[in-house]
Amino acid sequence: MTDFERYVVEEHIEDFNDGVISRRELLRRVTLITGSTVATMTLLTAMGCSTEPNGSPVQPTPRTSDNPQDFATPPAQPTPDGVTVQPNDPRIRVTDLAVKGTDGAPLISYHASPANGTPAGGILVVHENRGLVPHTKDVVRRVATAGFEALAVDLLSRDGGADKLTDSAAYSAALSKRPVDAMVSDVRESLSALSATGNGVRIGMTGFCFGGGMTWNALASGVQMKAAVPFYGPAPTNIEALASVQAAVFGVYAERDARITGSKDAVEGQLKRSGRPYKVTVYPGVDHAFHNDTGARYNAAQAEAAWIATIEWFRQYVV
Repeated sequence: MTDFERYVVEEHIEDFNDGVISRRELLRRVTLITGSTVATMTLLTAMGCSTEPNGSPVQPTPRTSDNPQDFATPPAQPTPDGVTVQPNDPRIRVTDLAVKGTDGAPLISYHASPANGTPAGGILVVHENRGLVPHTKDVVRRVATAGFEALAVDLLSRDGGADKLTDSAAYSAALSKRPVDAMVSDVRESLSALSATGNGVRIGMTGFCFGGGMTWNALASGVQMKAAVPFYGPAPTNIEALASVQAAVFGVYAERDARITGSKDAVEGQLKRSGRPYKVTVYPGVDHAFHNDTGARYNAAQAEAAWIATIEWFRQYVV
């Protein structure tokens, strides 16, 4: 299996253990990756997955108070549709921005800018393993309310993206099979598109889960940017390359996300060697994907804290 295939399978196992999906759904999702039920059963056994969940059921956690900011933050309550900033919000403008891969293929994109004034820079938002869904578009709009131009692209654009692959399990299975270097290439072209709109070198990148992993992979591949904020993303295979990053990096981790947070010390050791500004924060009492307000692990208080810190990081190092 590739590293990303294993990562996606591990996410499915984690969902099963936490009561997010049933055993039947786990088998269906993993079989989309392995290609056969026999291979799935063998793989799950080898990875130590029991026939019964061994975790604690998870539920979204709202917050009881707000920390007012001059930009949009994650909502106090979970959102079933993933929309907290409307496309017609007067603070922003949602417009088309054409992005192409190096092969000339058009990339499905979503783009927003501040309604007034010159953007403080450009930020690329990389989706989770479900693709460019409404929640990711909402994060793009949140970035725009903070004064940045923001862009997201669907890394399965050549297959029709999330609009065509509406079964999230089928989407993640297809995504896990796409070569990392090909996705890094699309990330590089997306950042170039943001730079070309007038941002110049004032560009940054953030991503969540799979997107956090792609942020680490882009950094390890030498993709140029001023700052990056990967949210609970798996470390790149060539982790030593992080010692050469030129960006200011803020790594976001979750205390209960042992699978990903276990790589924190190794990542931090390489960032320290780079000599560039960096910060690593483990948010307490939360699990993987705690920022996603459409998911079962959403924690509104810590999502707000992490997002405020993210915007502050970009305001310090991108502008």
